Amino acid sequence: MSSCIEKKLDVRRRIYSLLGRMQESDVVKHLQVEGIPRTTIYRIIKRFKSGLPCDDKPRTGRPSKLNKKQLQNLKNAAENRVGVSQRKLALKFNVSKTCIQENLEKLGLKYYKRQRAPKYNEKQLEQIPSKCRKLRREITDSKIFLIIDDEKYFTFSGVDMPGNAGFYSSDKENTSPDVKYKSKQKFEPKILVWLALYSKGISVPYIGTTKGPAIDSNVYIKKCLPKLMKFINEHHIDDKYVFWPDLASSHYANQTINWLNEQKVPFVPKQANPPNVPKARPIEDFWGILAQQVYSGGWTATNQQQLINRIKAQLKKVDLHVVQS
Repeated sequence: MSSCIEKKLDVRRRIYSLLGRMQESDVVKHLQVEGIPRTTIYRIIKRFKSGLPCDDKPRTGRPSKLNKKQLQNLKNAAENRVGVSQRKLALKFNVSKTCIQENLEKLGLKYYKRQRAPKYNEKQLEQIPSKCRKLRREITDSKIFLIIDDEKYFTFSGVDMPGNAGFYSSDKENTSPDVKYKSKQKFEPKILVWLALYSKGISVPYIGTTKGPAIDSNVYIKKCLPKLMKFINEHHIDDKYVFWPDLASSHYANQTINWLNEQKVPFVPKQANPPNVPKARPIEDFWGILAQQVYSGGWTATNQQQLINRIKAQLKKVDLHVVQS
């Protein structure tokens, strides 16, 4: 029994005892001197006059245990299901939330956060295994370097970064609005960052503004691919290599393919390129590392040049050993 309940029972017992020996007004005066609220005293006197016992009756409450059948039902209701909460399970089984928590642990069920994954259609699911096998067996081998490229768009705020999701405060009401709220413009300006990556490091990036929702073939050919060629000539002039772009429309536009053929750059043909396989392209992990560094500590930009400078500075700090591994 908690100390609070014990104190309430003690006061009630004393009043019940005094009412048998003193007048009601004297009991009130006596206990008010001790600091007991007047309303509390009269509420207990009213209880005494109603003939109710001093102590509370035993309360039924919720059962503290689940039998074997209920445990199996709990496992079926929780395991590998989305949208299940301990509160809902407690209501369903008519037990406390603590009881559900303890029994889930006994059943070996742990809570995991869902991971983000691409949304595949049926055609992609059919193509991915066969194209990955072809890429591995026919286009590449252990002596061929794979060079991959990609682009990412950085906004001023980076409000969606997991590391900036929360804050600590002893007084939430007086916390600065800049900390309390994630402010985001409806059409926030973006900075385009492109680079190529391979097992030995990264290329010189292209960092600039973009007008449309995605990079077009004109920008890709004029701004990005020359940096790719410089990168290849510096590191792979005598090596066997294959360039592996993703399936963005600008990467396989007719102008782009003609440019790559003119420069004699061997690349993965579109018909052999597996769709939507971020886990096979480590550059996706690289973007995650860079974004964490750019927006660390809740950093935000006030203009485009400030964001560009920040990206350049953080690119210099990227650990190449992490990139290579």
